[in-house]
Amino acid sequence: MTERFRKFVSFNFNKKILISFVGINDGGELIGNSDGAIYSALKNDSFDEVILLYNDNIVSKHSFKQILDYLKNKLISEKLVKNVKQHLIDLKDVTDHNEIYSKLKKITDTLHKGEDVSYTAAISSGTPAMQVCWILLAESGDFSSEYPLKLIKVKDPKFGASQNIVVKLDTALPRILRLQNELVEIKKNLIPLLELNIKKGTVNIGSFVVDLSPIEFSYYRYFCERQINNEPLEKYSGITVSLKFMEKVYSFHEETFYDLELNRDDLKKMIKREEELTITTFRGNVSKINKKLREVLNNEIVFNEYRVVSEGKRGAKFYGIKANPTKIKIIK
Repeated sequence: MTERFRKFVSFNFNKKILISFVGINDGGELIGNSDGAIYSALKNDSFDEVILLYNDNIVSKHSFKQILDYLKNKLISEKLVKNVKQHLIDLKDVTDHNEIYSKLKKITDTLHKGEDVSYTAAISSGTPAMQVCWILLAESGDFSSEYPLKLIKVKDPKFGASQNIVVKLDTALPRILRLQNELVEIKKNLIPLLELNIKKGTVNIGSFVVDLSPIEFSYYRYFCERQINNEPLEKYSGITVSLKFMEKVYSFHEETFYDLELNRDDLKKMIKREEELTITTFRGNVSKINKKLREVLNNEIVFNEYRVVSEGKRGAKFYGIKANPTKIKIIK
């Protein structure tokens, strides 16, 4: 085969594949919106195949799987693409660059690359962290140094005629920095307010009610107040916890659950005898709090924000809550 004929064949039989994360706005009519970026990208240009990456979390009334199914049916029924493939990408945190990048690269590493195929990533759908990962994947050459990944962003039809705009990789850094700033703001907005009501003995995180026992409530209030006061994680070493912690927990329990005197009687006796609480009991109560938070919230991002963390080596750990203090409200 001559070089000229080889190029002619390659040019005429090159398979064009679009790849994109499925975003909320790709739900279109399903969620009461206009068509999203993936639909627009395929309307603007012809592709032989589209690969849709989705994370099966629930957004409002619909999961991303439902959004994907809606989009897939719409693309096929309107004959905008011949073949639609889908990949589940299991992400605990859709704002974590490290997690997204490693899992995205695992998927793209399995794709066939060669002169007979060209890949374009539509980066308008998904979180800013996902957009950053597309840019890094293409610019670093991790997708393929021999057969580079092309990036496009889709101009929203609301701002004039929609078109696919090629992202120039040599100018990507300012965009990455801007997306990172957007990511910080989005992460703030994703986190609901925690309300700890002292009079009622209740903990609400957004619309979720976390049903803590009186002692668990008192522990949790202790760590919430430390975080509001911008105090660092507290060190717990050895086999017991401090009398100061026990006295605080006792006073919180008495303030909120005054009628439950028998429940705190043992703690009162220990404080009088200056007998410190074992670290095993302390850790057990912290574990129970975190278990309830995880079960109720069912969201790793929010759970990681409000759980009682423990950091450090065995025998000398630091405990506390890392949530933004402005997201914690104590109602007296």
